[in-house]
Amino acid sequence: MIGAANSWWRTLMTDTRYSRFLFYCLLLILLWLPLPFGSKPEWAMGLFQLLVCLLAGLWLVGLAFGKVALTEGFNRGRPVLLALSLVTVWLLVQSIPLPAGWVSQLSPVAYDAHARAASALGVWLPPDIPLSLDAFANRVHALLTLAYTLLFALTLLLVTDQHRMKWLAWAIVTGGAFQAFYGVISTLSGLEWSFFMPKEAGRGVATGTFVNRNSFAGQLEMTLAIGIGLLISQLQEHRARDRLEWLRNTLKTLMSSKVLLRAILAAMVIGLVMSRSRMGNTAFFSSLLVTGCLYAICRKKLSRGMIVLFLSIIVIDTVIVSQWFGLEKVVERIEQTRMDKELRADVNPVSLEIIGDFALTGSGAGTFYTTLPAYHDGTWRGFFDLAHNDYLQFPLEFGIPAFLLLAFSVVFGLWQAVRAMQERRNRLYIGMGFGSAMGVVALLIHSAVDFNLQIPANAGLFVVLLAIGVLARHLPTRMNGGGGAVRHR
Repeated sequence: MIGAANSWWRTLMTDTRYSRFLFYCLLLILLWLPLPFGSKPEWAMGLFQLLVCLLAGLWLVGLAFGKVALTEGFNRGRPVLLALSLVTVWLLVQSIPLPAGWVSQLSPVAYDAHARAASALGVWLPPDIPLSLDAFANRVHALLTLAYTLLFALTLLLVTDQHRMKWLAWAIVTGGAFQAFYGVISTLSGLEWSFFMPKEAGRGVATGTFVNRNSFAGQLEMTLAIGIGLLISQLQEHRARDRLEWLRNTLKTLMSSKVLLRAILAAMVIGLVMSRSRMGNTAFFSSLLVTGCLYAICRKKLSRGMIVLFLSIIVIDTVIVSQWFGLEKVVERIEQTRMDKELRADVNPVSLEIIGDFALTGSGAGTFYTTLPAYHDGTWRGFFDLAHNDYLQFPLEFGIPAFLLLAFSVVFGLWQAVRAMQERRNRLYIGMGFGSAMGVVALLIHSAVDFNLQIPANAGLFVVLLAIGVLARHLPTRMNGGGGAVRHR
């Protein structure tokens, strides 16, 4: 038994097998991440953190044995890695006890909150208190942010060529296809099951294995974007010279994976429509339009294949296919939306007030539900554990300086994706630049009214999309015989 284990280890540690093993582990983590309710439950969140940290540790073992190395993609993504690492360190600082005098200077409101809590308990204020209003929740989210940072780094380190890029893209699309099929079948059949148990909420609409339909829609927005990017990478650039060549190209297309991919995209659009998520559907089609315009600007033209693709998504998927699955109900929900009657609109002004009080240091990661009640003015009802607006929740909890670091990371990744569309000649990298940009733009739009980036499955996929943007711009097209990278755009 021991000899067999040693033989397996020696085999694994030869050639590129170890790197491939780590890469497949990365794909399995990405496929698993959305399954247990979007990895939002504490046990699933902890498992995600454990798996990513374990994979990072295995990569370091490979580095020590000379089986893996730093990549160009990793080097190019260092600005984002530095920004995310600084945010992680800051979240840890928020949670550790500091001299009370320091806290009173850095965050007077947090100091007063701790003083009131001590007074209510009838005890003296401790000499050391944290900046965070909930140190435990803060540490949990610090570890979660570390996992996102490592996931971004591992994507840059393990996706080393276009073959692996294609595998990564197909893994993302496969995960989205499963969510769409599961959500649609569960809803149409009346079984209404989530992750191995009956739904407690969201009955009558597609939610996949997520609890919330908007989180399910957010996942599909990003997986659809990568699927469209894959389809773009397979488009023919030249026009047929005659009918015979056109027929040959058509038959080749029908026998290729392009037809399967197109069917998967249609299924995901159906899933998105059946979620009845207003902003989910709006964000998807808006991001398609915005990124299509960016593509036309970057490439200085739209080929016939691109025009047909865009029209097919808009006309076939929305007007024809989705009509059978309730598109009109989504439109009705959008038309009937009254922002003056939306609960989340009443909380936004209060959230802005809290941001002003905690502008420098934040109230602490994961403390929105702890901080909000002190500002309750009686104008809303219900319990809000999340802000329903990521642009308000991050600066409120993290502080404005840390929020700006996060914003820089997103802008950097998005810029890399746009530059990939502009600079590269390789169709796969152009398509992945498009998919990365579209997915990021979609979630940025959706985040204005929801909390997708508070769901680990969606936040994790979001940082992978940022990494794909970097890789699409900087990965080599192929490897030469000696194993060195050859740059062909």
